[in-house]
Amino acid sequence: MAPTGVHGLLGLLIASKLDRKHSYTRMGLVTGSVMPDLDLLGSVLIFIMTADTELTLAFHRSVTHSLIVIGLILLIGFLGNLKYESVSSIYFPFILGFVVGVLLHITLDLIYFDGVTLFWPLQPLDDRIYILPFTYNDLSPNYNSLSAKIIGTIDGHAELLFYIVFAYLANRYHTNQEITLGWSSRRFKIYNWPKKLTWFSIFLIFEMLFFLGLAIFSITWPSLDRDAFFILLYIPLTPVYLLSGLLPLIMRETIFHLGTDKGQ
Repeated sequence: MAPTGVHGLLGLLIASKLDRKHSYTRMGLVTGSVMPDLDLLGSVLIFIMTADTELTLAFHRSVTHSLIVIGLILLIGFLGNLKYESVSSIYFPFILGFVVGVLLHITLDLIYFDGVTLFWPLQPLDDRIYILPFTYNDLSPNYNSLSAKIIGTIDGHAELLFYIVFAYLANRYHTNQEITLGWSSRRFKIYNWPKKLTWFSIFLIFEMLFFLGLAIFSITWPSLDRDAFFILLYIPLTPVYLLSGLLPLIMRETIFHLGTDKGQ
């Protein structure tokens, strides 16, 4: 995949060009630009349940990257809009923006390593479509897949760019200085949220350096092949990707202020 952080930054950039009256379209677009990579949570679950490395890696860039699935989401959104007219001003603009964001995500992935399963379930999970034929296999023969491991590590930690920019925007617009999490009556507040998001990004930098070191060390560690390294890399990144998918919803106030000079 193209780094999810890059997907998110592109979503923020395009959303900032939309008029502020399209606030929910903006939120949907940024959410859709990062949400497809939540299939990594499914990959981790598959590995925990089956220990099938091949299926684990094949699942990513398939179900949530399929044009057929995206078409169904758009259809459901349209039908839901007809049924629930009272929320149509929020519901369908969000779905429309979401679909556009996912399409942007898929387009970037088509020109990145390994492509996508564009027409799942009509295609097998491991049948990828490419625009540019670059694969991780091309990087794998030398030094125990060192190039693939380094690029994969940087790719996996690119979320920190998304977080840092979100934290910067929140401080610029004076939005989301505190956030509320929870369901129903069980809610709690997190204060100084942009600062905490920045510190989390710094933590990810150190984690990235650890895995870069592990990648270099694995030159002489034949048992840690590329696939095993990727699984070891992405299991601790599971909450990171979950946060990326939820962040546009958590920080929607910041998205609503994109493109303004002041958070008013």
